[in-house]
Amino acid sequence: MLAFSEIYCHFVWRINDDSPKMDKLTQRLVENFIRDFDEKFGYECIAVCALNNHIHFLANILAGIAPGLLVVRIKDELAEYLKIKLAMNTPPRWDNRYGIVSVSKSHLEVVKNYVQTQNNRHRDGKLNETLERIKA
Repeated sequence: MLAFSEIYCHFVWRINDDSPKMDKLTQRLVENFIRDFDEKFGYECIAVCALNNHIHFLANILAGIAPGLLVVRIKDELAEYLKIKLAMNTPPRWDNRYGIVSVSKSHLEVVKNYVQTQNNRHRDGKLNETLERIKA
């Protein structure tokens, strides 16, 4: 069955406090994984940015996909990809918490820009508390 959906979400999750930070190469590998495997997981990646200690991405979620289960599955498979397929000795370990915010179509460009400018925003302290939030 084919279904139409127009569900946009911003996701954020962090690495554990005691986990090694992600270097630039690991950040690029994480971004590529999120971009390249979007069809496998049931979303269309709009923007992604991995920083040394957390990840942001914006996606259109396809019909029948539960956002909370999606982020857990991505975190699990990404950890396996880094550790086993890329033979990374000390891959980042994800914190159990994450944040998901629904985004209206009219705000997609604003949130896309937010994700794409994460490095500058963190450097300058110009953060959106809602989009950075991972716990209640």
